[in-house]
Amino acid sequence: MTLLRLLLLLLGTGLSIVDASSEATNHDEWCADNCSTLEDCNAHFADNHVDLRLRVKFSIDDGPGGTLLDKYFGTTVSRQSFDTQFVLDVASALETSPCRLYVTSVFPEGTEQYWDTESVFVEFRLFPADAAFVATLTRLTQEPKSAVYDGHITYATDALYGLVASQWDHSIKLTYAISIVGGADGIESDRGRYLNQGSAQACAGREVVSPNSYCEFEALLTRDMEMALELKAGQFLVLFVKEADRHSVIVSFRLVLEASMDGSGQDTAWIQSRGAEIVRQMNDAQSPLYGGNVSFKADPTWGISGIAKQTRQFTKYQSRPAPSTPSDEYERCKATHRCPRAWSYYNQSTAESSHTFQEYQGGEHVEAGLFLDFEDWRRGIRGWEQSCRGDSDGLCLPEPASVDAESEIPLGAHWSPFGFESLGPSVPTGKSWNNGLVLNKQRLEHDIQDQSEKIEEYEALVQWMDEEFQHGLTDNPFLRSRQQIIANITNYTDTLAAEKEILAALTQSQCTNVDCNLLFNTSDATLSGAVNVNGVIATTPDGTEVALWAFDSIDIDENVNVTLTGQRAMALVSRSSAHVNTTLHAVPGTLGGFPGGFSVSRRPNERLVRVCTEQVDSRDFLDVCGDKASCCPGDQPIGELANGVVSNNVNGPGSPSQRVYLMTIQTSATVVNEIQTVTTNANRGQTLSGGFRLHFIGYSTPFLPHDITASQLKRKMEDSLNPVKPNQLRSFDRTDSVAGIGAVGITRETFGTSGGYKWSITFASAVGDIAKDSSQLTATNELVSRGARVDVETTKHGNSIGGAFALQFLGNETRFMPHDVSASVMEDVLRRDIPSLSTAHVLRSDPTDNCNDGYCDNGADRSGGYIWTLTLTTQDGNVSPPSPTSALFDNEGDVASMAAVNQLTGCVDSQCPTIDIEMGHWQSHNHQMRSINGSKPFSLAYGGAGAGHGGRGGDGFGDVPPGESYGSERIANLYGGSGGGVGVKQPFQLGHSKEPRGRGGSGGGAIEIIAANDIVLGSNAVVSCDGEAGASAYMTAGGGGSGGAILLAAGGVVQIDGQLSVAGGEGGHKKVNMPKKVESFGGHGGGGSGGRIAAYGQSVMIGEESAILFDGGNCSATATASYNCTGGRGTLLVESALDTELSVDFDVGAAGTRSSLHLRPRTKIPAFDPRKMLPSIKSGPEFDMGRSVRADRVSFYYRVDNPSTSGWDATFELRDSRWSYLASQDGLAEAATVLVGLTFGSEVRHGVNYNEVPFDDQHVKHLNAIQRSVPPNTWIKVDIRFDWERRTHDVYVDDVRVVKSSPFVGEGIRVISLGNFYEGSKVWFDEIYVGKDTMLGFACPVVLPDGTLEEMDRPLEKGWKAEDLGELSSLRDMQRHESHVSRRAVYQREDNKFVVPFDGEGENDFSSDVKFRANDGDRVHEKGKVVAGSLLRLPRQIHEDEWARARDAKANGEHGMEPDTFVWYGEHDHLQDPRLVSGAVMACSTQDFLTWKLEGAMLHYQNLTDMVHGDTGPLHLEKAKVLYNNSTQQYVMWFLLDNGVRELGLAGVAVSDYANGPFAFVRSFYPDGNQTRDQTLFQDDDGSAYLFRTFYDTVEYVLPAAQMQPTWESVKNADGSINFALSYHRAEYHPGYDDYHDIYLQRWRTEDKPWQVVCVDRLTGKERVVPYGKEHLNLEGEVCNDPFERKEVRGQGSPAYENSKDGIQSRFLDPNDPANNAWVPNSVPGLKGQPWKANSEGGVCGLRKVNDDMQHFDPNLPNREVPDRRECSNIVDNPIHPTLPDERIGPSEVVERRRAKYVAVSRLTDDYLDTNGVVRTFAGELVGRDLLELARQYNTQDSFGWTSGFVDAIGSTFQPQVHDVRFSQDRAPSDGRQPNDRASYSPACVFDGQCSKNG
Repeated sequence: MTLLRLLLLLLGTGLSIVDASSEATNHDEWCADNCSTLEDCNAHFADNHVDLRLRVKFSIDDGPGGTLLDKYFGTTVSRQSFDTQFVLDVASALETSPCRLYVTSVFPEGTEQYWDTESVFVEFRLFPADAAFVATLTRLTQEPKSAVYDGHITYATDALYGLVASQWDHSIKLTYAISIVGGADGIESDRGRYLNQGSAQACAGREVVSPNSYCEFEALLTRDMEMALELKAGQFLVLFVKEADRHSVIVSFRLVLEASMDGSGQDTAWIQSRGAEIVRQMNDAQSPLYGGNVSFKADPTWGISGIAKQTRQFTKYQSRPAPSTPSDEYERCKATHRCPRAWSYYNQSTAESSHTFQEYQGGEHVEAGLFLDFEDWRRGIRGWEQSCRGDSDGLCLPEPASVDAESEIPLGAHWSPFGFESLGPSVPTGKSWNNGLVLNKQRLEHDIQDQSEKIEEYEALVQWMDEEFQHGLTDNPFLRSRQQIIANITNYTDTLAAEKEILAALTQSQCTNVDCNLLFNTSDATLSGAVNVNGVIATTPDGTEVALWAFDSIDIDENVNVTLTGQRAMALVSRSSAHVNTTLHAVPGTLGGFPGGFSVSRRPNERLVRVCTEQVDSRDFLDVCGDKASCCPGDQPIGELANGVVSNNVNGPGSPSQRVYLMTIQTSATVVNEIQTVTTNANRGQTLSGGFRLHFIGYSTPFLPHDITASQLKRKMEDSLNPVKPNQLRSFDRTDSVAGIGAVGITRETFGTSGGYKWSITFASAVGDIAKDSSQLTATNELVSRGARVDVETTKHGNSIGGAFALQFLGNETRFMPHDVSASVMEDVLRRDIPSLSTAHVLRSDPTDNCNDGYCDNGADRSGGYIWTLTLTTQDGNVSPPSPTSALFDNEGDVASMAAVNQLTGCVDSQCPTIDIEMGHWQSHNHQMRSINGSKPFSLAYGGAGAGHGGRGGDGFGDVPPGESYGSERIANLYGGSGGGVGVKQPFQLGHSKEPRGRGGSGGGAIEIIAANDIVLGSNAVVSCDGEAGASAYMTAGGGGSGGAILLAAGGVVQIDGQLSVAGGEGGHKKVNMPKKVESFGGHGGGGSGGRIAAYGQSVMIGEESAILFDGGNCSATATASYNCTGGRGTLLVESALDTELSVDFDVGAAGTRSSLHLRPRTKIPAFDPRKMLPSIKSGPEFDMGRSVRADRVSFYYRVDNPSTSGWDATFELRDSRWSYLASQDGLAEAATVLVGLTFGSEVRHGVNYNEVPFDDQHVKHLNAIQRSVPPNTWIKVDIRFDWERRTHDVYVDDVRVVKSSPFVGEGIRVISLGNFYEGSKVWFDEIYVGKDTMLGFACPVVLPDGTLEEMDRPLEKGWKAEDLGELSSLRDMQRHESHVSRRAVYQREDNKFVVPFDGEGENDFSSDVKFRANDGDRVHEKGKVVAGSLLRLPRQIHEDEWARARDAKANGEHGMEPDTFVWYGEHDHLQDPRLVSGAVMACSTQDFLTWKLEGAMLHYQNLTDMVHGDTGPLHLEKAKVLYNNSTQQYVMWFLLDNGVRELGLAGVAVSDYANGPFAFVRSFYPDGNQTRDQTLFQDDDGSAYLFRTFYDTVEYVLPAAQMQPTWESVKNADGSINFALSYHRAEYHPGYDDYHDIYLQRWRTEDKPWQVVCVDRLTGKERVVPYGKEHLNLEGEVCNDPFERKEVRGQGSPAYENSKDGIQSRFLDPNDPANNAWVPNSVPGLKGQPWKANSEGGVCGLRKVNDDMQHFDPNLPNREVPDRRECSNIVDNPIHPTLPDERIGPSEVVERRRAKYVAVSRLTDDYLDTNGVVRTFAGELVGRDLLELARQYNTQDSFGWTSGFVDAIGSTFQPQVHDVRFSQDRAPSDGRQPNDRASYSPACVFDGQCSKNG
């Protein structure tokens, strides 16, 4: 329609409006300056515009703007009016020029088939594009009281739709439930819940955003998208968050071009590129989109704005992390509860044990009755003991009173292990921190390995986040952002940090950083070396002093070098166990051993000082020293007697001495400064700007301008490329810092033509060749110019010493050592290559190798030279004076010189590196060493009957008798050995001769080891307290010292696999036979006697390879009847409580563990009849739990090395009392001593309540065999499960039930008893558990004799709930169309005669097409069957080699079991508490469907979580199904997940690397956004997997409302009376009735009005009426007095005639008269009829004025043509007609709703963890079939089109409305609110072109 025509129409009505169209806007200044029409603005601004869209609630049926001007136009106006008013509304709200806005389109919402008849979209264009304008309008649409809602059109704006910027606005889908995004916020609408804070700009300007708020989510998403799309602040705006489905939202957002933010324009291509970038990133798992805080939840099936949809390719951002299933079989066994999920703890400080278990992974630790895993070496066999304590007659004593472990003294020990303060460093070992003497390299490696594995478990989570972009790491959906997820794992990281601290402590503990040496000094009770502590002095009953060190535990391995010194005896005490596998050598004359004979006295203040230096290990030293000085500082020779010393018999050996050399070695070379250059340049014609950064060994400069000066660069480099400022480099702590660049000198010169420079950098302090030895400078280019670059190169290398050198010393030459050899390496080389060295100690300058900047006082020199400070000791040249009077006292050995072999590199101009070696330490870099500056080497000082102890000493050559024995074999007091006699016959001989003479051998020391638990001496252990041999001299010899004492006392086992030695010392021998005259001068020395050894324990085991030496010392003389120079034998006492040997075997463990309990058989047949000696026989080993418990489960592993042919070897029995109690009862021979027992040998037997006597094997014959063969050396797991209510039990062997519901009698379990018969083999037990059964009472199927399966305790099979099925079918209420006919009296009769209202049935309103209903839902809830589970056959084609090994080794293969195995999975509900839901998915396996193996709990309900809404449950699962994914090599389990009231309807997924679990829960969600309660999996031959599931949905069927013609009736007046004239007008057309001027003549004469003639006074205006009548004819000039009055004729209707007294009436009825519009047909409520006014004006004839635009006195009235509007008018709308359906259609409405069951088939992602978005649905229910059967059938028939030609199509399970395409929008709808005006002759048809089809 043209503007002119519109203006004419408007003017014709007399209407005044502000503007007439969107193209004729107000011409304000903006219009004048820019443009005022759409065409002009398009030309003026080109692409600088933005298209916007609003949704307004105006029906398209009425013509947009239908309510604007109906006062003048009726119900239809032109689009231009609507457009104009809309523009004015928006411009007014935004206070901007209307010329900036133009409506471009108005259209309804819908498709080709149907319209949304209640609203339209208005698209309009804004010039120029202005982001601020758009943002403001967006906000205003969300504010109900904003100016937008004051407009005539915009008041109907749909806030939910908001403002859409067509080019800028997009949407993505995120998998968050809307409740997680907005919490309780949000607006409910008929189109779902939505959040409009973005459009309302509710979060704008908030600096602090509360966690978990919507604003936080919006801020995170905004930052994510800005990062992903490289946007600036303000370019990404969130508009709406709308609910897409149960677990997803659609986020509408706006991309704003930077230019449009200031109104300067926009770039559509840029917007499109950002959208394309989003689509691209959705396909890239490593893209920034998935790296965002919340954007990583993007769902590609939505694409962007619903286009470019893509299938899901990966699910890692939607799932919990699923770390690999533990490969360790035992860990998986515990995880699935096939093995107890139990832990054992031992408090070594109190000797208390505790045991816990978990009911499920991550559950609380609950106290267990017992769990013994034998892995903690400190616990040993504690608790296993001989319960029968015999009296003097061999009878069992009553049970001893309870004794506190801390006060209990092990048998034979002198002290309780808990009577002293525990010493030792607190270091981690085993399962806890330990105050102990623990130096065991192998165990440390195990601890480090265990700790490292623990750390790896934590690191796997943290590393997984780093590598996999921290996707769904939490079960809590409220932790929605990556930063919250990271914060949530703080516990992991804190734990990881703590565990790393433990690992660091482990790796730095023991001998890691120190020499593995220990020095025990009993004189001052100190321990130094790798451990430094102070012991205490304890006394034995007779007052003997003993230096005692008490620890929580002791473990010393073969790598530890232990030195023992001091004069007191020694005791090592452990509160737990003591393991020794190294040498504990007590040097004779120490540790309570007496010195050999030579001195006549000891100085009083030196009683705790050894006579001779301990390093003296040769007996061929000189007794006499020069100048009467003493070689042994403690010597008091006879000559001292005159000085008044106190004399006593001291018996000491001599003193060795060491020769000490102090050396300094220094290397040096010429110093050369290194120079490196930094050059900047660019392409020719460019000018450099920007800058660069320099880096050196991890340090970086700040940004350096491209033209930085040399001085500025020097300052920047020295400040930033060093750890501290240059002036602080010499004083700061370098421990945690790396040496930097040091000092530099810099020059600068120009370079190139682009403004570049070259800086020359001279390293003024750094050591050596920087670029070679350390690192060359590097640069980061931040220059701005084409081709800009920064180059770094070394122009002059510094000089650095290289090569190697060797040392020559003491006649030996070392191997070549590197020029920078470390101190420790040099020490090792010296010791290895110069054998005569005893010790070597080396220090080197720059010991940390962290002084390359040249600023260390003790660092290397500029050329890389070092200083080594050496302290060397040797026996070469060490003259040891044999006596105080020896002439050799002042003698000194030759001085050995040291030389170097120089092969160093680093020559400069023929000047090569040098090596300077100086004697002494005056050039040492260490000032402490310089204080000890020996300029030459020096030495440090270091007899004939044998001594007795455990026996008599050997005879000597003198008259003195040998020593006698003393002490007791039980070692009641801890005595050391005695010294042998000096090699003289008479005392005065010591001073008569200057010849060497034989000093007597010193006695052996005394050592006691006490352990509350076990004492284990390993195969490398040597505990030596031997006596010393007598000294050999020229003509005489000393006697040997006697052996000392070794006492071992353990509360557990004493296991000896090494060597114990208390041998006596050999007698010395004379070197020459002297002439007879001097024969009496001397002779051979006698040997010392052996010492004493005692061992006490529950079990004492002496290994086959062990050695226990307690013989006396030999001598060289020939024995005679009266002369025996050989020392007597010592004593050995072994006292064991147990009759069998019991120990922990640290080399064999069940299920991959390291240790187990080892029970050896008796070595011989008992010499008694067990049944005749019942009260006195030993019964052990037994473990008493201290109380009777009703354990649900007893579990253990056993292993037999060679099962005997007799059928039994060992027993495992459960008793309710200890044997000591049983033995005291009458009738023991007939009583049942065993509750439940098993025997193991060539077969396994089982018995209940039988009489068992230790060592009596007769009862075994009466037990039932439950396993006919036992493989040798194979661990077998046994589980005994008790039902104490029914007093029955089951027995499982390797998880196969072999005993079912066997009854027993008993009240509880207290004692576990083990036995091994004398003819039996070795047997091992491990992982003994007594406690709750966490298998939840589940048992696998049992095959009955008839081949059927016994009913299992399966949970109820459930389906859809009753409320899910929906209501029953219902009909619509019938509608009665009332009319004037129905209101007649004849139809108002009470008897309803003639008509029956609402007879028949209404139309369908709701149709329930649900075929199966029950009270419970779609099925009756019944107990499930075995077949209701999921049966999986392991894929044979995978890992055949693993299975082969599994069969051969009887170990589990890659899939956790052998091939040809079927695995059954099914949920099992275990309702311990009716208020809680507890259970798990259980699994059983079989190969023959006869024997079923219990595979355990695959997935516990407690490990399930609602990851969508965060429902805390309790949760349970149903219908678990498992597939094997060959591509990921994982087993994937799908299941239904719900809470107790079953309101969630989630799907869950779990994965495992093994078919027999455990399965790790990874996610819960709604597949394709919909609930599910019935589903299964199907796997195609090509590996594709599909999810089949049912669901219910209600489909709406939409049709336009049916319309009827109203029942014909007469037109009524307002009072209900018939208006016959109007009835005729509306029923029959006649031109005369349609002619307003049919009485124009009468109007000329005013005869159309009642008589009214008045005379008006011309002066006063007073009127007087002229009455009607003949006498008052109204003739001109008559009646009124002219000229004083004038006459006015106002009406001349004749009162004399009835039809004209009120004026002659026209047949034309005025349509504008309200009285003529009072009635419309109303018999059809859905159709609103036309009022008379609408009929009169309607039609193709067009609108007209009532008077046809001709005035009453128009002179042309007589000549006018009366138009006939018969064919173009709509006046006749009420002709007499039958009531028939109208051809018009009403507004669309839901005519029927149908609820039915559907099947959805969704393709799974490649990893099987999600649906990929491709889905097919169809309606129908299964009759007698399950979903899996349906899947197979339809797959075979290709009913889903999966095969050739299939195209992936993103689908949905939500069923859309169904519309009838026959009723399309080209028919004229009617909505029942406005009169139907779409006739072909309506104004809407004429002017707007909106014509109906049928007219």
